[in-house]
Amino acid sequence: MKNKIGLKVSTIILCTVLVLLVIGVFASNIILKNVYAKVDKSDLYWNYNKILEQPYKHLKLEGGNVTNIVFEPNKHSSVRVLNYWREYQKNVTMKAFVKNDTLHLIFPNKYKGPGEQYWLQHTVTVRLFAPQLLSVEGSNTNIELQKLKQNSISINIKGKSRLEVESYQNTFDTLNIAQADSSQVVFEMAPELKGSQIMHFNNVTANLKDYTILDIGHGYANNLNLNLADSSAIILSGKSLKALKH
Repeated sequence: MKNKIGLKVSTIILCTVLVLLVIGVFASNIILKNVYAKVDKSDLYWNYNKILEQPYKHLKLEGGNVTNIVFEPNKHSSVRVLNYWREYQKNVTMKAFVKNDTLHLIFPNKYKGPGEQYWLQHTVTVRLFAPQLLSVEGSNTNIELQKLKQNSISINIKGKSRLEVESYQNTFDTLNIAQADSSQVVFEMAPELKGSQIMHFNNVTANLKDYTILDIGHGYANNLNLNLADSSAIILSGKSLKALKH
């Protein structure tokens, strides 16, 4: 008799647990649907959380060379972080603030192990937006400027850094570039564009120190003002090289 009573109690408990689990699954599903329903589907980057929405014209980065950072022109300025970057959500592993028209981003470049490092290097975790970007200053950082539509920019990077420009227009009026340590800078047309991929640079001033590389070989320059260290390198098109002889 006691065994039958114990069996009944166990059955009741098991059924109760199963019912609670089913209710929990349905409740979670409803919550997720409600959250998704509130998302602006017209926003291509709805899965990035906005952490800052102040206007800025210049960018200064410290760290971030194990993180993928992307800038893209937009009429509204903002800093967005991928919403499932768990370590950022837990520890706020990046600082962002605007001072004197300059957006400052500071990364400690910390990660738990090779797995997290690989994920950070192959995932765009930070996206930046502003109407235009007049200058970029960076140390030990990694950033892409995508869909750029302006014709002038100043770049100053050092440390172990890489900066790539993917332009939406093929004519640049003025480039001012300073590099040090083992930094790399590359200019090219946005790969998704059809038609000619040749760029035209009217005036280029480049000051390269240490073991740096500047690649403007995807276009040609009318006027070059170059100051290169013996260990630095610049990639030029044949047409730019011919212009140097005059």
